Amino acid sequence: MRFGIHVPKQADLPATARYAAQVGCETIQLFSGNPMSWMTGALDAREREAFIEEIERARIGPVVLHTPYLINLATPDKRLQANSLRGLTAAMVRAHQLSARTVIVHCGNHMGAGTDAGIDRAVRMLEKALDRTPPESTVALENGAGKGTEIGLSVDELARLVAPFPRERVGIVLDTAHLWGLGYDLSEKPVLDGLVADLKSGPGLDRIWTIHGNDSSADLGSRRDRHALWTEGHMGRKGLRTVVGCKALSHLPFIFEIPGETPEFDRRRLASMRRLDRRLNGPRNRPRN
Repeated sequence: MRFGIHVPKQADLPATARYAAQVGCETIQLFSGNPMSWMTGALDAREREAFIEEIERARIGPVVLHTPYLINLATPDKRLQANSLRGLTAAMVRAHQLSARTVIVHCGNHMGAGTDAGIDRAVRMLEKALDRTPPESTVALENGAGKGTEIGLSVDELARLVAPFPRERVGIVLDTAHLWGLGYDLSEKPVLDGLVADLKSGPGLDRIWTIHGNDSSADLGSRRDRHALWTEGHMGRKGLRTVVGCKALSHLPFIFEIPGETPEFDRRRLASMRRLDRRLNGPRNRPRN
């Protein structure tokens, strides 16, 4: 496994990359822009080049970008559809400019229109986004916790969302807190093994590109999205060991979405994760971009 965090924004992109290197990130996640705005903003060429140089120097990879939270792939609202398509397209272009591997986006909410209609709309929006972005651009759909009218909850729904697209362009991100909210007790190995078996027979394990490693302060099966620092939530250390020790997932980037309050906290956390990985999975290779 390669371990990293959603890196807190620094003065600029090169500084953000240096921060990630200083705390020991092997992979990182960044927002593609302001998470609560439709504006992605312009990217200075020198800043872009310096960021890529810093990432390559630190041998950090992959870099993934997370879209703004405003995007809704499944909405029936025409105005929100248009804004969401522009936002997703801009994020995918930004990822391509930064040599990032992929863009992560939530599957969306059908807003009362029904799951089937929501999946159909999301698929159409993804088709348009792929058509409007470089052929190297990729997108990964993040599973939901089940709140409200979310789609992309069950393995079957995730499979239906990615099936129409080339396997190298559309994948899946597994958020552990969201799985907990749906009722998957990831502290129990048979539960995780069952999920892996379903993913293998459904969308395929090659569609799983990244793990969002989040503990949860919500009750199991509550359908609530309540991220917590791992070991401070209900899954605890046992859940962390179960996920990291899962052989089917042990090659994936593992990103903590809640950064620590200090660089030293994240430095210790990532070092402990590498030690845990060695104990559970054997000798480690250096990550490649």
